[in-house]
Amino acid sequence: MRITPCPPFPLAVVISVSLLALIVLYSIGAGSFYPWCINQCGRLILGIITVFIAASVPLNFWKKHAYVGYAACVTMLVFVAVIGKISMGAQRWLNLYFFNIQPSELMRISMIIALARYFSDLGISTITKTTTLFFPLLLMAVPVFMVLLQPDLGTATILFCTFVAMLFVCGVQVWKFVVALVGVACATPLLWQMLHQYQRERVLVFLDPTLDPSGAGYHVIQSQIALGSGGLYGKGLLNGSQCQLNFLPEKQTDFIFAALGEELGFIGCTAIIVLYAMLLIYNLGVARRSRNRFNQILVFGINAMLFFYMFINISMVCGLLPVVGIPLPFFSYGGSALMVLLFCQGLVFAADAEHKAQFGIKR
Repeated sequence: MRITPCPPFPLAVVISVSLLALIVLYSIGAGSFYPWCINQCGRLILGIITVFIAASVPLNFWKKHAYVGYAACVTMLVFVAVIGKISMGAQRWLNLYFFNIQPSELMRISMIIALARYFSDLGISTITKTTTLFFPLLLMAVPVFMVLLQPDLGTATILFCTFVAMLFVCGVQVWKFVVALVGVACATPLLWQMLHQYQRERVLVFLDPTLDPSGAGYHVIQSQIALGSGGLYGKGLLNGSQCQLNFLPEKQTDFIFAALGEELGFIGCTAIIVLYAMLLIYNLGVARRSRNRFNQILVFGINAMLFFYMFINISMVCGLLPVVGIPLPFFSYGGSALMVLLFCQGLVFAADAEHKAQFGIKR
């Protein structure tokens, strides 16, 4: 394997987002590197190494082993259901003694790779046949069902939304989406009953946070207070009252965007969104330029996943969507999500490098 140099601009964007995250984690940790900042720094270093390794492996390798990787992730989800570690009422982690791993994070990219292989092997005319959708529906439904059992509505939502986006870009007719949407609407009462009680409460609180201000609505209310109090320039690092006095829950993970808004204000929030936008535009350009159908579908799927990560988390924090467990890409504290997302970005760099090598374009 020959280490491939990553394109400097998008790599700099990813590193900039991650470094800003370290600054925020240091600040909301009351000016201490422990426990969040130092741990995330170590994970970031390993993640950057992962980016270069992923960028150096030919994408055909992942295509060849797509179904094996998918099966391995499904197997890990089964182990989670049987012997998984329970934390905060959810059974989502496998204890590997030296560290914990969240297989649902690996499932996101393995599903994308498996779907990219399936659709890249089909002709355009074949994709329009309804029967060709049965297998990809199975590829999506199995992990979504198993992730919902954990329960993890956020990851299940990401899996489903990414799947729909990939169907659209692969050429599935619009009328099929309309039929599916009508079917989901008709099944809403059944889906409502399948939700856990706390998930139903989150939906109701989303409609009116004052229904339970000290319970299910507490997260959203405190998040909105933090964002609103930051103003244009923010209160400054180490000066956010909601963060420093621990009013803001999950301030280092799901609600870190609210912590950013309180301490660095509207300018800080805008800066991170602009960085995300530049990365998404770059990834979309790689997908559009690629002449390899597998690479094209893979990169688009990764980009769609990143977009849904960002959109759902920020909307959740602002009270525009119900609260679900979705981290902010490259920003929220956590090992599994950061490593997988950096690996995914490495795959995008690999697709870009293969395109440039094919057409003799200088990097």
